[in-house]
Amino acid sequence: MTWTRELDEAATVATSKGHWHTILFYLLCGLAAIPTSFLVFSQVFTNATPEHWCAPPPELEVLGLPDHFLRNLTVPGSHGVYEECLTYAVDPRALYAALSDYVDERSELVREGGALRMVKIRQLVPAVGENERKEQISKVKEAILAVRSPEPTPCAHGWRFNTEHYTRTLVTEFSLVCDKEWLPRTSNTLFWVGSIFGNLFFGWMSDRYGRRPTILLMILLEVPLAIAASFPTTYWSYAAFRVAGGLFFPALYQLPFILALELMPPAKRTYAGIVVGMLFATGMCLLALLAYALRDWYHLSLATSLPFILLYGYYWLIPESPRWLVGRGRIAEAEKVLRDIAKKNGIDLPRGFLLELHKKIKEEDAEAEITMLNVNGHISGYPEPEKDEYMDRRISNMISFKPDLTKITEVEDNRQESLERILALEVAEIVNKKSRLKNKEEEDVSSEESHLNSDLQQKSTQTEPYSRSPPNTLRRKSIQLVTRIFIKEDGEDVIENKKMDDQNSEGDCKASPLDVFRYPNIRRKFLLLTFDWVALGVVYNSLSYNSSNLGVNDYLAFFIGGIVELPSYFIAWRCMERFGRRWVLCIFTCIGGVACLSCALVPEDMPWVTVTLAMLGRLCAAASFAVFYVFIGELLPTVVRAQAMGAASFICGLGLLACPYIVHLAVYARSLPLIIMGVLSMMGGVTSLFLPETLNQPLPQTLGDGEMFGRNFKILSCVEKANEK
Repeated sequence: MTWTRELDEAATVATSKGHWHTILFYLLCGLAAIPTSFLVFSQVFTNATPEHWCAPPPELEVLGLPDHFLRNLTVPGSHGVYEECLTYAVDPRALYAALSDYVDERSELVREGGALRMVKIRQLVPAVGENERKEQISKVKEAILAVRSPEPTPCAHGWRFNTEHYTRTLVTEFSLVCDKEWLPRTSNTLFWVGSIFGNLFFGWMSDRYGRRPTILLMILLEVPLAIAASFPTTYWSYAAFRVAGGLFFPALYQLPFILALELMPPAKRTYAGIVVGMLFATGMCLLALLAYALRDWYHLSLATSLPFILLYGYYWLIPESPRWLVGRGRIAEAEKVLRDIAKKNGIDLPRGFLLELHKKIKEEDAEAEITMLNVNGHISGYPEPEKDEYMDRRISNMISFKPDLTKITEVEDNRQESLERILALEVAEIVNKKSRLKNKEEEDVSSEESHLNSDLQQKSTQTEPYSRSPPNTLRRKSIQLVTRIFIKEDGEDVIENKKMDDQNSEGDCKASPLDVFRYPNIRRKFLLLTFDWVALGVVYNSLSYNSSNLGVNDYLAFFIGGIVELPSYFIAWRCMERFGRRWVLCIFTCIGGVACLSCALVPEDMPWVTVTLAMLGRLCAAASFAVFYVFIGELLPTVVRAQAMGAASFICGLGLLACPYIVHLAVYARSLPLIIMGVLSMMGGVTSLFLPETLNQPLPQTLGDGEMFGRNFKILSCVEKANEK
């Protein structure tokens, strides 16, 4: 018994009325979406590179000439497009000699650092009229053209930045252009490096110590790190804060989503991925609006970090996952979580209701097994007994009635066809009963009444079925410490809870990420999901970071991208509910891939056509991600769900390291990044067809459930209806 059906029914009962579970659901989805959207995409604006050109020599600046006039004379360019890293050198002595009649030169005493210093001040002689001013400008132009170098040279006096869209960014603050233009891309790459290792650690911690303490620890550490990134002394210190912040993404996105998925009843699980996606898109739109309103990286950084101090209030709001607790053998705590949710919903559930559901379902399964007995006396789908036992049973049956030879013939004919199913059932049986077989000699065969009347000494000496290590090991103490800190206890009888756990836990709690590779069906699904994640992750993030290469305003392009994502999640939700996961994922990714590839056919002087196609690709990528997050959560078993998602995300993070460099390819051709995204998107779409459908299927709890799920599906099959299961 794997508690899958019990937990589904218990979640349905606990949320049958009331609003607390809905509030909790949106709080978890908001935690997963809005802070992470700010965390990962704020660099689009804080690291933005405005239009820039070489600053003119100081000798020209003191003349008080207009910036555009000096740029035309000192920076190479044509048709309004200027070089960003080259300028013409100007000999100041020759320039002042040529302008001796138009430049007034005098000496003045200037106090610097408590000392007086004599400096020379030069400025154009004030013009009397408009004609005289035009004559001065003409002479200055002739003089500069006469004395400037014939060939341009690298910038020697800094840069000028266009402040029309950005008042100040980290690029303008630290002059990260030309020979330093690689630094913002490297910072972005290092962010994903941090996310790779953080995701592995927090995925392991989530499956070892629980969803709740892991989420609270991430909030505790992430908020001050995000605030500290607003006060860098150098750009490398900012990059270090970004790497530290990257440790929590995408784990901060995944774990609240996993907790919401495991708390909700089956009918509402689809909403988890959809709501998280819609709130993530809302966060992106809000980020674009804040960036447009502030236009300063420092103020934007504070605005996207300080408000999240309120997240510390989640300590009193979020519960532990009942499915994780059951997987660790803590049945009583799982029941307590469900009873607390039901109580806040106005539903009074009695103590022990989860065990009653367990007993009821066990009885139903026992009755179902009885109906599987055929005329030969063995259970359908399992190997037949030895020949002599089989013949004895045949002979005894012949005494009481005439055997049905037709049924016997059918069984013999279908025996070979059911071989694969027999092997699958045997694998599941081995996985689900592994720990119980090890402890067979120690099983308590006393009745329920003797259990209830056992003394306190017997209760205190019972050991947990899933733990065979000594009680004073470091791992044991660490789990107990985390439990005392993060698990909220009341005055219930702890010994009775322990007794409930010991009698009913299934012992399938030692699962590790390596178990994913020990079972062929789980391994195949994991590898396919990982490839899809890499493809979708690279496409989605590259499309988001590519907003500045579409030829339109950065704020507008990013805002449109966020707005486009909002309906995509609703469309994905409706399609998932009707047509399932795999075909919807395939169609969306393929349409998005075709849209991105079509950008190669659009001339660069038609930017809005490129924007339209890119946004269609963005819509499909967002919808695909919404489907994918539900899909991967439903395919992986509970006991390794967070760890397996962390491992898949680790591999995806390696692919995301290429995103900044894919986007940078736009300097060679605006459509080149979109072509790469289109190819990856279509590859991911075709791969998704090799995964089984999960709509209207139970959420796998144990490794046995995961190995059995989707063993014999057909690639071209469609979704099963609920009444056909």
